[in-house]
Amino acid sequence: MPRHVQPRAGSRARTEACLVDCLVALAWLLLLGGVAIGLRALGLEPHWSATSELSADLAALAIGLVPVGIYLVLSENSRSQGSLGKRRVGLRVVRADGSKANAGQLALRTAIKLFPWFLAHLGLSRLWMHLGTEQTACFCLACVYVIVPISIGLALVHPQRRALHDWLTGTRVVAD
Repeated sequence: MPRHVQPRAGSRARTEACLVDCLVALAWLLLLGGVAIGLRALGLEPHWSATSELSADLAALAIGLVPVGIYLVLSENSRSQGSLGKRRVGLRVVRADGSKANAGQLALRTAIKLFPWFLAHLGLSRLWMHLGTEQTACFCLACVYVIVPISIGLALVHPQRRALHDWLTGTRVVAD
C-alpha cells in the first residue's frame, strides 16, 4: 500500500495500545516504589525540603520518566516502529507522509507525550511533600487538565487521528 494511503489508527486500537504501554510504565514505577520502600526500611530515605525542590524534581525525572521515554523512543525507532502496546494491536509510528520517523522526531514526540506526566508529578509532589507553593501545584495540575483533553480531542477529530504530540512532531500512528 502506498505510504500516503496507509490506514489510520482507530481510537480503540490506540486506546488499547496506550493502556498496554501504561502497564509497562506502571511496572517500572512499581519496581521503583519497591526499591524506595526497601530504602526507607533501611533508614535511607531522602529528606526533601523546599530548598531541595529542584533535586526532587530532577530525581523523579531521571529515574521515573526518562527510562519510560527511552523505552518508547527505542521501541518506536525499532524495525517494528511501535511500542509493545502498538505492536500488540498492529500499529506503528511513522512520519506524516508515511515514511519511517527518525529518532529525533520520536524523542521529541515522546517528550511532548510525557510532559503532562511530569507536570502531574510537579503538582502532586508539591501538595503531598509540601514542596514549593500551592499556586505552583495548582498551575501544574491545571496545565495537565488542559493539555491532555486537547491531545485526546485532536486524536479523535483530526482526519488522520493525530494527537498533539503527533501533530507537533510531524508523525502519525497507522495500522499495519
